[in-house]
Amino acid sequence: MKTIDPDMLVAIKKHKELQAADGGVPDTLVENRRQQDRLAPYWSDGAPAVSQVIDQTIDLNGEEKGIRIYRPHAEEPHAVILFLHGGGWARGTISTGDWACHTFAAETNLPVVSLAYSLAPEAPFPSAIDDIRAAMDWCAENGEALGFNGRRIFLTGTSAGGNLSVSAALARRDHEEFMPIGLAPLFGVFGCNLETDSYREYGPGQYGLSYARMKQYFEWYVPEGKMPREPLISPIHADLSGLPPTFVGIAEFDVLRDDSFLFAGKLAATSTPVTVRHYEGLAHGYAMFARGVPAARRALSDTAGFFREVASGLRG
Repeated sequence: MKTIDPDMLVAIKKHKELQAADGGVPDTLVENRRQQDRLAPYWSDGAPAVSQVIDQTIDLNGEEKGIRIYRPHAEEPHAVILFLHGGGWARGTISTGDWACHTFAAETNLPVVSLAYSLAPEAPFPSAIDDIRAAMDWCAENGEALGFNGRRIFLTGTSAGGNLSVSAALARRDHEEFMPIGLAPLFGVFGCNLETDSYREYGPGQYGLSYARMKQYFEWYVPEGKMPREPLISPIHADLSGLPPTFVGIAEFDVLRDDSFLFAGKLAATSTPVTVRHYEGLAHGYAMFARGVPAARRALSDTAGFFREVASGLRG
């Protein structure tokens, strides 16, 4: 019998308590985003220490977008990590990825840039992908001034951010642009089949992400005239050849679990080096709840270890 990590269960309950104390789950998407920002400081409290955290705006495709730069204490300049928060392409903020970004910076000694990409439904597919491609170019153009090699970029993200990390890499490959040196999608969205075994098991949302919410996210993200099976929307339907080494983090108690295994298998079939970690007992969103879940902290350290391993060959 499957058993959820007791700390994970406590964290999920705590988040519901924080929402209740904040007035309950908001009725509108805009208010939901604002609530996420209000609750994020609780979950980032006590995150691994870094030297600096810098908020600024940059111009991407003619629009101002926010970024947050995390500078580690013993920074190494040979690469940078570009982080993409989760939230179903429609929710989430830079702040919700704070603990993960602190961890990656502190445990790799690489700078981390977290991007506030465009959100659906105001800006549906492919707006976020275009932002990420532009952010990679921004890193390349500005990295030297900021003290890092901006053409050596790891793309990583959680949930929808994991999806976007893969899709942005595929888009850059198709446009013959310079590629990321590694990918690390964590509990990512890779397909649009909402009838998998993991959807049937966890679709009611007893551990967070639900069938109903994923259905709504796809409706918001996929514009009229496009299909959810589009390769850059559901990467399991894409030609996955030509991608860099990839770390796939999979949560056991997650509607997205089965698609994550399917994606990892299809990617491995292209001879791309793939590291798969299945975290028994953890649920969708474990990266945000790492403050209260030691197993989630260990999972993030695994991802940081992947970055270190790949980056170790880049020095000099």
